[in-house]
Amino acid sequence: MAYSVFGLLYMAVNAASLIDDRRALGQPIAAWQAWVLEGTSFAAWLALLPAVLVLAVRLAALPLWQTTIGHVLGCIAVSLAHSILMLAMRSGAFAAAGIDYAPIGPWSDRLLFEWRKDVITYVAILGVFLLVRQLVTRPAQPSQPPAEDTALIEVRDGNRVVLLRPDEVDWVSSAGNYVEIHGSFGSQLARRTMADMEAELAPHGFVRVHRSHLVRRAAIASTETRQSGDFDITLRSGAVIGGSRRFRQNLALPVWKT
Repeated sequence: MAYSVFGLLYMAVNAASLIDDRRALGQPIAAWQAWVLEGTSFAAWLALLPAVLVLAVRLAALPLWQTTIGHVLGCIAVSLAHSILMLAMRSGAFAAAGIDYAPIGPWSDRLLFEWRKDVITYVAILGVFLLVRQLVTRPAQPSQPPAEDTALIEVRDGNRVVLLRPDEVDWVSSAGNYVEIHGSFGSQLARRTMADMEAELAPHGFVRVHRSHLVRRAAIASTETRQSGDFDITLRSGAVIGGSRRFRQNLALPVWKT
């Protein structure tokens, strides 16, 4: 598609330039003839495009010197085919208008003239194809999972700011207008609400087990249910915190029936 759009623009520019140049030289050319001359060149290239791309793919796997020789020979063959296709299409178009199409000059000069132009087109097609192919087939860099320490809990204590990783925190308890954060670091007091802490820590495996307690699932060693349906949670650190039967489902504990 990209080759077609670019080729159409290139054809239009060349046809307009040919009309202007011939007018400036005092040898005007009919507009339809200019469009036929440039249009047949574009159509021939469009017909040969699959062959050029297939050749590019096959030669890409060879050593550089073989690839270079292959493209030199391929360019010569494509240019010759381009000239033959153009001649056939131009002859047919001019014949339909009742005019004989006869290229000026010997065939050898004509083929050499066309080959010089075709080299540029061949290299341009090849370059764009190889560039796009390299971009498309470039292996994607494996996405790195976000490091745990990129998610930090910010605890402010006056002018002091403490940053904690979620996996450092075992549990959180309510303390009036504050929350107390517990873990291997000890305890930190923060002016936060339990609702805020629950929303921030839920993606990191924390669940509400009591109106006043949040706990990290991975920090739990065992649970023990009381007669009332409430339960005690023993953490791996050895700390024991209470859980309310209202929140048993958060730890997938069986529903307690009194």
